Amino acid sequence: MELRIDLPMDAGERLEAYAALVRRWGTRLDLVSPTDLDRFEERHIADALRALPLLDSLPPGPCIDVGSGAGVPGVPLAIARPERLWRLLEPRARRAGFLEEVVRSLDLNCEVVTATAESAVGEPRLAAAHVLATARALAAPAPAAALVSPLVAPTGVGLLWLGEKAELPPALEEWAEGLALVRAPGRVPNVQPRARKVRQ
Repeated sequence: MELRIDLPMDAGERLEAYAALVRRWGTRLDLVSPTDLDRFEERHIADALRALPLLDSLPPGPCIDVGSGAGVPGVPLAIARPERLWRLLEPRARRAGFLEEVVRSLDLNCEVVTATAESAVGEPRLAAAHVLATARALAAPAPAAALVSPLVAPTGVGLLWLGEKAELPPALEEWAEGLALVRAPGRVPNVQPRARKVRQ
């Protein structure tokens, strides 16, 4: 898998191994649309890695992928930046089990948390604890932002992947095409919207 971005030496192999795991379990666990399995790298992994410039601009600290499902964008970003702890938040037990297998097989710096976003906010170690909270295909933009925002640290930011026809609510800012920033409650971190596009 060739990507024109700065990745660790073994990232390509690990991303390919991840895609293979998704293809192996995808249909059985309904991880992604069956039509997406053959183009998983292009449609899902490359799309996830568009967030790298934002991730690299943030201070040290853990990140969380809300409603992780098949592990996108959390797993590709964890492979791309292995020094960061990622929490993969997934309420469905079977999908969480798949994520545990991915983390074990690829030796990722990730913790799988089997919980909903609403219940995660009640845990002190998760609430307002992450420099980046991501959500892709979680919900419409406004409700997704409401789920992500309480998990963002005061110095952090949330990032939502928007569907093709989704409208950007006034409270959110476009960071790049199809990506919207969610600010931490009560604080505006030093993150600029409309970042440069990353060539794939």
